[in-house]
Amino acid sequence: MLLFGRPANPPPRRRELGQSVVEFAVILPVILLLLLAIADLGRLYTSAVAVESAAREAADYGAFVAANWTDVNVSVTTDQMQLRACTAAAGSHLQGYETSDPVNNTTCTNPTFTCTLERNGAATPCATSGGFTNGVDCSDPTTEKPCTVHVRMDYVFRPFFSIPPLPTTVQIIR
Repeated sequence: MLLFGRPANPPPRRRELGQSVVEFAVILPVILLLLLAIADLGRLYTSAVAVESAAREAADYGAFVAANWTDVNVSVTTDQMQLRACTAAAGSHLQGYETSDPVNNTTCTNPTFTCTLERNGAATPCATSGGFTNGVDCSDPTTEKPCTVHVRMDYVFRPFFSIPPLPTTVQIIR
């Protein structure tokens, strides 16, 4: 149909033919960056859950039987707690997991393991407690308000990309 001697729908101009390709080229890096950020957040969350699970495994072992905290059992209990925490961390395939004993996972350096016994607000490191904290024998099952076993795991998470202003590492503490 002609309108005043011109077609009603003019043909597209030649310079607009590559517009969608240019828009795609501009948007693609942004979409890829978002996908990588989502993947890294997923890895961070999974690592946090694995570290928490490892700490919980060790704490469960230490809190299960009061006799674990008799003076003669303290070092064995602490070693067993660390073994269980490091084995659980190794079994969850944490990226960056480090150990000085890769065969048995008796100790780990990333994540690190610390343990304290607590009662009435006073805390004592498990290894040096002798089974006592705040003057109370933690191995006595009749102790009302028993001692609490706290396990802390510190893990250094490294993202895929450390693009400023993003951090190069993230400390996960559980």
